Order: sequence, then structure tokens, then C-alpha cells
Amino acid sequence: MKFSNLKNSLTFNRFSPFIFGILSFTNLCAQQEMGPTYSEVLSFYTALSKTHSNTALVEVGSTDSGKPLHVFLLQKEPINSKKSLSELKGNKLVLLINNGIHPGESCGIDASMKWVNALLSSPEKISSEILIAIIPVYNIGGLLQQRPKTRANQLGPALQGFRGNAQNLDLNRDFIKSDAQNTLSFQSLFLQLKPELFIDTHTSNGADYQYTMTLISTQKNKLAPPLAALLDQKFQPGLYLEMASRNFEMTPYVNVYGDVPNKGYSAFLETPRYASGYTSLFHCLGFISEAHMLKPYSERVRATLAFLESILLKAQEHRMEIQKAVAESLAWEKAKSHFSIQWELDSSVVEKRSFKGYKYDYVQSALGEYKRLKYFRNKPETFEIDYYPEYKAVDSVSLPSFYVLPAAFNEVVERLVSNGILMKRLNNDSIIKVSSTYFSNERFANSLYEGRLYISDFESKKTTQERLFYEGDWLIPIEGNPRYFLASTLEPSAVDSYLRWGFFSIIFQQKEYFSNYVFEDTASEIIALQPSLKNAFLKWKKENPDLIKNPNEVLDFLYKNSSYYEIEHKRYPIARIE
Repeated sequence: MKFSNLKNSLTFNRFSPFIFGILSFTNLCAQQEMGPTYSEVLSFYTALSKTHSNTALVEVGSTDSGKPLHVFLLQKEPINSKKSLSELKGNKLVLLINNGIHPGESCGIDASMKWVNALLSSPEKISSEILIAIIPVYNIGGLLQQRPKTRANQLGPALQGFRGNAQNLDLNRDFIKSDAQNTLSFQSLFLQLKPELFIDTHTSNGADYQYTMTLISTQKNKLAPPLAALLDQKFQPGLYLEMASRNFEMTPYVNVYGDVPNKGYSAFLETPRYASGYTSLFHCLGFISEAHMLKPYSERVRATLAFLESILLKAQEHRMEIQKAVAESLAWEKAKSHFSIQWELDSSVVEKRSFKGYKYDYVQSALGEYKRLKYFRNKPETFEIDYYPEYKAVDSVSLPSFYVLPAAFNEVVERLVSNGILMKRLNNDSIIKVSSTYFSNERFANSLYEGRLYISDFESKKTTQERLFYEGDWLIPIEGNPRYFLASTLEPSAVDSYLRWGFFSIIFQQKEYFSNYVFEDTASEIIALQPSLKNAFLKWKKENPDLIKNPNEVLDFLYKNSSYYEIEHKRYPIARIE
């Protein structure tokens, strides 16, 4: 993607580039308790891109709002606008910051502007081996709905964006299903920059405590061993120490809702639907900064700024180690054919942690006949708690040599292409010996979740069969593709697979049926001609004495075990060539 004419083509929504610049940023900061508008944010970055040769503001795709998604680039030396994003990446370590995925949580939007302003004033703080990429506002549609009081549990700012995007999607649940244009644009940017470090800025929800900043780090149990070791033993501990030295002591994200953290809590498991769960599939270390909702907004902005400064410092300090760990992780993936796809908390691993909370009690509510939780912020206390940092794999899968995907499922094709998956179309109709998966006892969620009916559970069995695939269907090789991503999306049991998100739900609807009075005679003929079916039927009758009184049940058993039954029903469309 070249952007040689980009700087000259941008226009301003509210401010003139000649008067906005760095000086007027001070005035914007003075008003930050209001929360910046989208036009103010875009105007700020546009002005900088016109006045600083080592910056660029690049359009990277569309969003559901109709406005383009931008990334702001900053490095030590001038940016060559004739280079693509991939060329700008080169051998640099890329730090990608995503702001405003939930626009009511705008402290990252503000902090990033402060940070950029400071870096441009002191360019010696930037290593020549680092490229900083900032998405000023990811959920533009949500920020355009900015108004007071969209966040009932949050202290400021006075104007707050809305969690849903222009489609009313929560974009931090969309990274695999990719229903938003924002997500497809993000994936394109991510593939081009290949960042080693990713930060998503948020404001917390849930419990009350003394910390201004809490942190979600990529769950180490889901990472390749080289990155997991670097994160756990060096990078993360250093990040905590650096934040403490800046008077913003952190604690792991307080994963508690409807209860108190003083009783202990577990690490947050960010599956691939979430930002950092998605980026980890490509061996990128992800961090979610969670500034505490009940601290003053200006303090949350300062804490987020301190976090950005700290992570840049640690990125520069450990640059070579990070790049080495990423390279080793890619080699690990290339040599591996077996991947974990579901995890659960490992309650056998417990850390004793000192937690700075508040005294609390359950007191009589003034609104109803019940006791309500009340924290006493004037009574800070330090508790020793149990913290559960580990997850263990409870399901894993071995990958085949190829997947075969019918072209009819174009939504899945679009998402695979968006994630850089290499695929080849079949040149002819072909009968291929494959491993097919059939489902039974499927259970759908009771209600829609982010616009889709998630499949929460099912049973499956594999069978080898010859299947007809058509010219234009897709052959997906394992070799040369990101295997962890394929395991996490194409293997149906994976927690955020395309099957679970409903892209293949049509297979659960039977299309052909029988009429009882017609099939009664047909069933008798089938039994007479097929001794194996007759024996299976007799066994079924013995095991189900109540069902044999129901003609629908009797005939349905015989129909579904006969050659009349559609072979496509509950068969996973994607096949495996082992």
C-alpha cells in the first residue's frame, strides 16, 4: 500500500492544520475531561503528519461508520512515503497500539496524543529499530455517538462514546467472526505490519480497589514456548516494575463481577474472539491496559500514558530478545502439527498475592429488601489473596495435510483471505477421499450473542468417505499457512471456530423428509433387503420400548439409517485430507 499522496489529500474536519499542531494540543488537553471528539482526534494526527517528516497518517481500510480506519506511524528517521507498510516494517520491531475499541473508554485515545506529543518533542527517546503504529480511534461509529452518561459505572469523562459500533457490534468480540468492516481493515493492517507487540487500551469494569491500572497479558499457556518464557520471566515482570517506579503500581486485571476481589480471582482467558487472543495466534505479545473506572479521568489518562511509555522502554530494552523469540515461535509452529484449541482454569496453580483493596460490607439497600455491596474508599486495606494465573489445555487437535472448503461458503472464504491464508481452487470436479465430521446433540446458545447464535456444545464423530468437490472449491494447505490460526478457526471444536460462530449452522437443518404412509412400505422393503439394518432396528426397539409406540420415531430411525437420508445433514462442510 503506497501512500505518497496521502498527506496532501487529507482534509480537516474542525481545525486548520496551520493553527492546530502541537501548541493547540495543550488547549485540547486542558479540556480532556470532556473526552476528545473524533474530528479533534483526526485533526490532531493529520496536523502532525503534515509537520513532522518522521510521521505519517495512513488510511488502511473502511469501517462500518463509512469513515476510513487510520493508523498513525512514528519512527526516529523520516518516513519514506513511497514505501508500503510492509516495507516500512522491514527489520524494525513494531509496536501497535489500538485505541477506542470501546470509545467510552477513551483514556487511551487521550494518552496516545499526549505520548506522541512528548515523543516528537524528545525524538531521542525513540530507537531507530522501533516503528510505533497507533490506531487513533478503532470504533469510529461508537465515538461518533459520543454523549454524556453512556457509561453508568464510570467516572468521566463528561462526553463518552458508545460501546457498540455503527452496526452495534462489540468489536472486541469480533476478531474471529469479523462481521465488521473495522475488523477486516484491522486484519489487513496487522498482516502488513506484523507487529511483535500489541496494546489495546481500555477502562475496567467490575470491582473497586486502590489500583489505577490493571493489566491483561496474553495468556502464556496459549503462547509458543519461546514467547511464553520471555513474557513470563522477563518482559512482564519488568513492565510491572517500571510502572511501579512511575507511581502506578499494577495488578493483574481484576476478573471479578458481582463479588469482591478480596476473595481472590483468576487470570482472564482471552480467546481469539478478543483482540489479544487473536494477535497471539500470530505470535504477537498482546497487552490490554485496563485503567480503573472509578479513578478520576485525568488520573486514568496519566496511568495509560505511563503504561505506553513503559512498554516502549521495555520494547527497546528487549528488542532483540523479542524478535528472536518471535522467530523461534514461528519455527516452532512450522514444525508442529498438534495444537491446543480449548482451555480451562488450572486451579492447582495458586499464587499468593498482596492485593490493595478497600474494606467492604453488605448493607441494607435503600431501594429494596436486599443487602447491597458497598466499598469504603476511606478505608483502604491490603489483603493476601489467592490468584490463579494458569490455564490448561482440555482439547487439542492434529492438523491434516489439507482442508477442503466448498466455495459456497463465501463468508468463510472472505475471512480466510483477509487473514492471509493461502488457498488454491480446484480446477475440475473431483472425487476425493477425505475425513468428514458429523455432529449430533448440538446445543445452541439461548439467545443471540453479538448478532450470532453461538454453538455451545456438540458431539462429533469422524468417518472416511469419498466426497465430490466441485471446480472452484478451495484446497487449503497446512504447509505455508499459519497453522495455529487454522486450528483455531477451521477445527470445529475450537472455542472460537467458524462453526461455533454460526457460519455453517445451515447444516443442522434437515432438507428432505418422508411421509409416514408412504415410507411405511418402503421401510419394510429396506429391512427385508438389508439384514444389518434389520439387526440394528431390533436392537433399537429393545433399547427404546417407549419409542416403538410412536410411528414418527420408528420411521425416523429407519429413514436416517437408510440410503434415503441426506448425507449432508449435520456433516461439516470442511473436509480433511489426512
